[in-house]
Amino acid sequence: MRPIPSLGLLALGLVGCGDSTTGDSEVTDTDTDTDTDTDTDTSENDSDGDGLTNAEESALGTDPNDSDTDGDGHDDKAEVDGNTDPTDARHHAYTGGWAIDSCNSGLIATGDEVGEVTSDTEMLDQNGDYVHLWDFCDRAILIKHSAFW
Repeated sequence: MRPIPSLGLLALGLVGCGDSTTGDSEVTDTDTDTDTDTDTDTSENDSDGDGLTNAEESALGTDPNDSDTDGDGHDDKAEVDGNTDPTDARHHAYTGGWAIDSCNSGLIATGDEVGEVTSDTEMLDQNGDYVHLWDFCDRAILIKHSAFW
């Protein structure tokens, strides 16, 4: 058995049925959002269809009319969900599938000794992605490197 909607919801369904005082049966959409109601609040809309509301895009500094603000081929919502920066084309999900930790955005370098936070560095991985050290901030990292002259 399906629940019966409340009277408040039923009353909302009557908007647009006409103006009982003037007999006007058409309601003109006077706001600037993309729906057909007459509200002017567009903050809950998702103008670019990327899964983030316009209000979320505003808070993140992304473009609510472009699903891929930084043009890197990854939708803004996918980048937010993957703990990457949707405004930086070089920071996106890794091709190799390496998980990116959520603590990567608030780190401050304190030094290079054991127990300190070293500077964020990037290295090219086998898939051609620049891998940022701070993306793995919740894990112990062993870096092997060499130099040739």
